[in-house]
Amino acid sequence: MNPDVFFTQLILKAIKLKSTDLHLTFRDDDFRCEMRTLNGLITIKNTHLERSLLEYIKYIAKLDLLRNYKPQTGYCKIKLGNNTIQLRVAHIKNNVVESVVIRIMNPPSYLTLETLFRREDIDRIKYQLQRDSGLILISGSTGSGKTTTLYAILNAYQNQKIYTIEDPIEAYHDDLVQLQVNETQGLSFNNALKQVLRHDPNIIVIGEIRDDEEAKAALRCALTGHLVFSTIHSNSADKTLNRLENLGLTRTEIESVLNMVIHQTLLIEEHKRRMTYELRLY
Repeated sequence: MNPDVFFTQLILKAIKLKSTDLHLTFRDDDFRCEMRTLNGLITIKNTHLERSLLEYIKYIAKLDLLRNYKPQTGYCKIKLGNNTIQLRVAHIKNNVVESVVIRIMNPPSYLTLETLFRREDIDRIKYQLQRDSGLILISGSTGSGKTTTLYAILNAYQNQKIYTIEDPIEAYHDDLVQLQVNETQGLSFNNALKQVLRHDPNIIVIGEIRDDEEAKAALRCALTGHLVFSTIHSNSADKTLNRLENLGLTRTEIESVLNMVIHQTLLIEEHKRRMTYELRLY
């Protein structure tokens, strides 16, 4: 089978299984195909992978084929019916194994407010989403699904101008205007924010608050009458406020703009993943 046809079939299968990532591992004559789904990492059996597929993926992702031992990231897109699927390709290789992980960056909307949150909380969350200004945070540990929840919430909006500043862009969405910070090309976080503010946004999304610059930017945007969303690492909803204080904001500043914190935890039970959350309104 031609590698382009085989690759398209793999992506179709990944989408059917509601996968976020496709893992291809090549080790001598041992080939493995795995997909990251809502039920965890599953192995796709009876899939015969060939080196020609690996070379094809590296080619369409515009990776440097002469620098195999340098970790690389590339991008490509494929057409599936009326949809264009955007893919991020990460590649690493050593003397023993070669691995490619393909992130589906604009997947169909698997998750909604109704599938993520308890019925008694949905109206409270929707009320916060209708506010004109303030700060809404999704907090949790690394890998807890904060960005997935953030995009599911943003999908609930219609007829709103939503601009995002991300580093990197985790998933592409047609209804969002997304900017990726790129210092080498002169697009710093502050420059990106200045451009976004000139475009009269209803909602500003800061992909993640990691440092004092981003924390203060979120505060400034919320104080100027914008509704701001972001993710942040913390151990609980209440400790999210402590985290913001550690990043240079005062408790008074935080309380003046903070509308809601959703803290989530990803639990692994019998090889399945389940998200739990706690909700705080301010």
